[in-house]
Amino acid sequence: MSADDRHGGSTSAVDPFAGVATEAWERLRAGVEAETGMDFAGTRLARLKDAVRRLLARAGTGVDLPSLLTDPQNHGPLLERLTAELTVGESFFFRNEHHFRALREHVAPQILQENAQRREIRVWSAGCAGGEEPYSLAILLDEMLASRPDWRLSILATDLNPDFLERARQAVFRRWSFRQTQIHQDPRYFSQEGDAHRLTDRVREHVRFAYLNLVKDVFPSPLTGTLGLDLILFRNVAIYLRPEVTQAILARFREALRPGGWLLLGETEVAMSPPPGFAVRRLDRATFYQKTSGQPASFLATARFAAPPAPVVRSSVRSTPAPSAMPPPAATPAPPALEAPVPSSASAEQLAQCVLERRFDEAEQSLARTYPRRERAWLRLAYVQALLGAAESARARRMLDVCLQEEPLLLEAHLLKASFAEEAGDLTAAEAAYRRALYLDRNCAMAHFHLALVQQQSGDNAGAARSLQTTLRLAVSADPRAAVPGGEGVCYGRLQEMAEVLLNR
Repeated sequence: MSADDRHGGSTSAVDPFAGVATEAWERLRAGVEAETGMDFAGTRLARLKDAVRRLLARAGTGVDLPSLLTDPQNHGPLLERLTAELTVGESFFFRNEHHFRALREHVAPQILQENAQRREIRVWSAGCAGGEEPYSLAILLDEMLASRPDWRLSILATDLNPDFLERARQAVFRRWSFRQTQIHQDPRYFSQEGDAHRLTDRVREHVRFAYLNLVKDVFPSPLTGTLGLDLILFRNVAIYLRPEVTQAILARFREALRPGGWLLLGETEVAMSPPPGFAVRRLDRATFYQKTSGQPASFLATARFAAPPAPVVRSSVRSTPAPSAMPPPAATPAPPALEAPVPSSASAEQLAQCVLERRFDEAEQSLARTYPRRERAWLRLAYVQALLGAAESARARRMLDVCLQEEPLLLEAHLLKASFAEEAGDLTAAEAAYRRALYLDRNCAMAHFHLALVQQQSGDNAGAARSLQTTLRLAVSADPRAAVPGGEGVCYGRLQEMAEVLLNR
């Protein structure tokens, strides 16, 4: 997400909103700030009004602005559209050459050295806009991995604007996206299509695009691939956020990084005080933050079992009745999913400490001796998450397979299996895993939602719409503040918002 600051104030001497009550604007301002983390207090309110003006201009005449602002039923859709209006997908390939030079000459070589045994690199472009940044990373790392064909490269690219994400997935760019590089002339990476250039599929496959709101959504989480990362890029976003919002995001980025992982902010954002838990690495005209070694054992041990965070209080909950032609999911008989026991803290702490000290054989032997089977299954799942936090993803995938072999009724394990397949680009396997989760629980809202995302990526838009409608029906029938089972802390209210955003795009 990057904010469009080209519309800094009102463009008309006459205020067309003179008839709108101050209280209505304050409600809208509070809602947008909660949605985006931006600050529209004081004189910045003019920028928000300009965004509303542009929305109304596109909607045409006949829109009653006072009722639009004062009717609570309008706030949900209005917030979604305003969030998109307040962001801009303008970027270009290899933006800030000093950043990419430092990545090529210093940061990436160190990651390659540290990951020599794992033979894997995992990166997150947070606020990816139109896709130029993650694709630039993919090209840079593809060049560096040319002599290492057995390495696995995974780049997660997220934004809160679904239109940007869809445009990025197309991977077709015009000359303005290459204004500081000639990479579009390299046939290894691009082919010309009229006056545009298409990125080769070989490189596109390294990048996975996903909707994620850094202010409202849960991360780090293995379900979204935001755990155990080598590098996070968060450039030209924080300057638009309230300081306390930025600090909260950076703290969660630290948890998402593996020990020794790297964080890169924009040029104008490095003036902020260094976030806690990071060491400052000043390279040639580029400043990085590196996560200090180690991580509290309690985090790794209790990641799966910790209480979910407080749910987001939304400005409105838009109730969407289920269409009569599409009744709620039937209660199809299925094997009962396991209820989560609470493992002993000693066992969890022991596993976490073993991961920190890389005593994997000891941890796995201890797991094998744990009884009863149900407790062992949940401890294995906690161990898998601890491995992911330490970037031991290959071992985590193997241990998840062991977990499912021993206890095939563990719904959360199937959800995690599906997320692994998504990150690997195997959409067929991901869909199969989500459907296995739904066999265990037809009312698993998270499985329906993530199945929709996989169907969208596969081009099955009709199937995705059906899955999102099912997600929505399940969400609106639940307490909006209640945590969604298997959702890593996501509440039903937020799940409803996400389904609505993707359905209405």
